[in-house]
Amino acid sequence: MIPKTSALAAAVGLILVAAAPGASQFNPPRIIAKINTADDGASPDSLMGLTRFYVDRGLETSINKGDVLNVYRDKRLSRSQSRPLRMFIGTMIITESQLGGSIGAFRPNLAAMAHPLIRHRTAMKSDIVVPRLVIDSGVLFDPGQASLKQAAAQEFDKVADFVQMFSPSKLIIEGHTDSDGDDESNQVLSEQRAEAVRQYLITAYNFITPAMIDAIGYGEERPVVNNDTPENKTLNRRIEVLVWE
Repeated sequence: MIPKTSALAAAVGLILVAAAPGASQFNPPRIIAKINTADDGASPDSLMGLTRFYVDRGLETSINKGDVLNVYRDKRLSRSQSRPLRMFIGTMIITESQLGGSIGAFRPNLAAMAHPLIRHRTAMKSDIVVPRLVIDSGVLFDPGQASLKQAAAQEFDKVADFVQMFSPSKLIIEGHTDSDGDDESNQVLSEQRAEAVRQYLITAYNFITPAMIDAIGYGEERPVVNNDTPENKTLNRRIEVLVWE
């Protein structure tokens, strides 16, 4: 699990992860231009209500139409900091993809955009676009539990294929819950579930080593939809596997 020694980074919702020693780093896709602004007359929940951006990678890095990727912004808290920290700002829905580039519609994470370190409230040139694999927590865990189901093993073949597709030097396993229950319990559960997935991947696949994979829990902090229906709560209860470096 990501150490809690960096109190400042944790306080501002940033992640700093060192690459595995000796590993070649995955160079994440980046936004290189804004294509259009959102249609003010369209619903903010529709693609027409979202601003589109051009990304410098496409089919050659397995970015396909319909994929939903996480978007981060590099932030330096001081000049002495050796490398930037990444701050989650939202997601990008890929609407077009071809060799050499793709187009995505950016959906901001409202809680992240309200952070004082974020001056520009939309995606920008050089923001990082991170490939991710999302697994329904209900497939892996019984309700309220952090022990993997026996039937969960077959789901991890998808994770292994995903990892081999990108050959990263660093992976992040994120645990997320819905808003049922109290905040603290949800936070602990998300951490325990992310760590259970991490341990399984290290044990089951020899190309995934302890040095290249970290786990972190966000509890109910980052819902993908409002927690207002049973169906939406199911979407928010998830494990995300992120190609980090």
